[in-house]
Amino acid sequence: MTDEEIAKRLRQKDMDIFDYIMENYNKLLWVVVGNILEKVGSSEDIEDCISDVYIKLLENPKIYDHKKGSLKSFLVRIGKNLAIDRYRKITRGNMIAIHEDYSEHDDLLQFILAQENRIKILEALDTLNEPDREIIIRRYYYNEKVKVISEKMSLSSKKVENKLYQGKLKLKTILIAEEGF
Repeated sequence: MTDEEIAKRLRQKDMDIFDYIMENYNKLLWVVVGNILEKVGSSEDIEDCISDVYIKLLENPKIYDHKKGSLKSFLVRIGKNLAIDRYRKITRGNMIAIHEDYSEHDDLLQFILAQENRIKILEALDTLNEPDREIIIRRYYYNEKVKVISEKMSLSSKKVENKLYQGKLKLKTILIAEEGF
């Protein structure tokens, strides 16, 4: 099913399309949201966040425009943003979670800075265009090999390596511009 067909059925509030979307993208969202919330949240927090992605799409199906990008990247972006918001909410209001994670670290300040840096990196990553964003996520979040990425995305290995290099330079520029990361 094409993204255009999905977008059309979403606007028609076809409930079968939501089943299709959940069936095909739930694992991906679990990985994306889980990577952000795994240290501070519970599995219920992750499930709630994923449900919020679907609810957001259900309540306002016009927010997805297939002309601007794939449904996959749209759902990942929404999931990441909601997970980052939930992460901030949990860590602000729950110093116990930070304290529990801190027990594994030597220095509380180092731990807090590392968590803040992770959020900044995710936000910077969200500003990259496709396919750069997807390539970097596949390589550095899912630890996929360049060869696997090139096969899955129908790109040459050299192209993937170039995109990784260029993407890292863009991220570096963005992060340096923000508070001298």
